[in-house]
Amino acid sequence: MPERKPRRSAGTPPMPEITSGYDELNLGRLALISGQKTVPITLRRWQKQVTTPDGRPVIITCTVPEDQVVPHGLDNDFMVGLVNLCFEAGLPDGPFSVSAYGLLKASGFPDSAQYYRSLEESLVRLNKASYTIDEGWFVQGPHGWTTQSFAQVSYLSYARSRAGVQGTSVVTVQLAPPVMESLRAGYIKPLDLNFYRGLSQPLVRAVYRQLDALHFDESTADGLVRELSAPLMAWGNRLGLLSDRPDNVVRTLTPAHEELQAKGYVAAVEITGRGRDKVVRYVFGPPPQGEHPDLAALLTARGVKQGVAVRLSTVFPERIEEAARRFDHYLKVSLRPVGNPGGLLVAMVQRPEDFAELPGYSQATAPEGTPPRKAKAGRTTEESIQESDAYVAQEEERLAALNGTDLVDWMLRQLSVLGILKHFTVPERTRLAEAVLEGTLDGRHLVRAATRAMVGGAPAIGAVVQDVRAHL
Repeated sequence: MPERKPRRSAGTPPMPEITSGYDELNLGRLALISGQKTVPITLRRWQKQVTTPDGRPVIITCTVPEDQVVPHGLDNDFMVGLVNLCFEAGLPDGPFSVSAYGLLKASGFPDSAQYYRSLEESLVRLNKASYTIDEGWFVQGPHGWTTQSFAQVSYLSYARSRAGVQGTSVVTVQLAPPVMESLRAGYIKPLDLNFYRGLSQPLVRAVYRQLDALHFDESTADGLVRELSAPLMAWGNRLGLLSDRPDNVVRTLTPAHEELQAKGYVAAVEITGRGRDKVVRYVFGPPPQGEHPDLAALLTARGVKQGVAVRLSTVFPERIEEAARRFDHYLKVSLRPVGNPGGLLVAMVQRPEDFAELPGYSQATAPEGTPPRKAKAGRTTEESIQESDAYVAQEEERLAALNGTDLVDWMLRQLSVLGILKHFTVPERTRLAEAVLEGTLDGRHLVRAATRAMVGGAPAIGAVVQDVRAHL
């Protein structure tokens, strides 16, 4: 007999359909949940090595209690649902609650008894599974790659009847602190939930999620990776495939490859080599357009990389037009040439509070409830220049007062915007931060030198990098 759907009471609030969403980049890239639909019931621990986009080897360990099995299959989908519901809840400091029906819909599943059972089992696994990530969890700031130990769902509470979890059951969760910190810091990427949910199997969705996380890379010329290659066995291990036979890994991945090609996400998949030396190569399809191509176009027209523009226009659509207006105004009144216009505009989108008071700027639109700033009538060019000079002096005073980790954060942020930071290895970045903290290197002087070097092109930039290395 077909399963009956559990009744949903009239009191269950309708759940809005979430079609455009986000993925936390660490979760997307590290693939903490096996993509396999099922795993052996005795599998309570695994350890794997993955590589970060900048080539760092990372060891990840997952362990669960004796009465559990490691997260797998649909657990990926429920975690994606939780991340996006957390955004809908406003990234709260503590736990947030949702109906089981709401979580089911946010995860892309039908309202049936089968999926309510899967939901309960997944939540328990996500709460019970402990992960240790050895220097592979990225944190915005001077430390970069960190070691973290956590459960993806650090707190879990839910109500159930004798029949199990029902649509009206209230589920209360809190995501792991490092996940929340990363979400608040904006270390996220757009995730096309319509496309994601339209994929047929957990493994197809896991492959897509992994590829999509690696597709966005701000270190490339346009913010997007055009193709991706990896040793086949390492790629299978990254996705949580348990087989150690290359032919089995190829056989397992083939349906996912065929589906992603049929949908146009990847233009080609090639597997070359013999035996355990096989390599898989993905060629991505047309660049993603995002939910707001017009907003992305505002950014790219002003020098922002395409991949970055897609990400920002999806994550912060309400900020783009105002940031573009502020950016255009800044270029007109600035007494200094802007070495990295795209980087400046990205900063204006990500941290609008840092650019709240631009000289001579009258805010065209303001958030609801914010009193508009009064425009000064009859402003002359001389007055604008004087106000601009005052603004520069105020900024110099603010920078002079920075010290300790605040100075390190500012320096790293500026070097990243200028495109200088990518020339240093991760250990060098750590030593750079330590040198500034110890006072053996002047972070302000370094940023000024890097800014001047932008005019001289690659040779001047290389000279600055070598000079810094000599002091580390």
